[in-house]
Amino acid sequence: MMDIMPEAEVSLRLAFWLIKKRLVRQKIDVAIDGAQVYTNKTVHFNLPAFLKDAGWTTEQPAKWQGVYRTPDTPVIINVHSRPGQGDLVANLISGKNLRVECKKGPLSRKSSSPEYRLIREALGQLLTMKEVGEKDILAVAVPHSQKFAELASRWREAPLLKQFRIRILTVDGTGNVEGFALT
Repeated sequence: MMDIMPEAEVSLRLAFWLIKKRLVRQKIDVAIDGAQVYTNKTVHFNLPAFLKDAGWTTEQPAKWQGVYRTPDTPVIINVHSRPGQGDLVANLISGKNLRVECKKGPLSRKSSSPEYRLIREALGQLLTMKEVGEKDILAVAVPHSQKFAELASRWREAPLLKQFRIRILTVDGTGNVEGFALT
């Protein structure tokens, strides 16, 4: 088992959860930087294999970017690499748009505690996003680990995060998400 959940996996597991909970309308856009998938000849995250194992297929199997479908739902996942909109953008059945900045991270404690830096970096990206509408729900998503869960629980109560209703989500490897509420 890997000790780090890659950012692409955080994004995709969150997409799966939104679909499973029937919170999304027709599609979920997932922005993944190509360097998360591979650099040179090194594969960092085998996105097509991950999606295939989860029951998702694409009409262009030679490419990792594209539209993925599963017979279990009419909702599609559109994987692209356009920056600046959020790592995950979904039109929710409530009529709101969910914009999420996702981060990779360790699944067990490290002495250097990179979790602080990773959540703060995601919050900074979220706060400097170029496109945010009145109907947008903003969130940060990180892997679920003991340290991420502790920070998320504490920081969800921070005055400005509460005032602006910014969610901090933790996503685990079994498909559970904590910290999401529509209110």
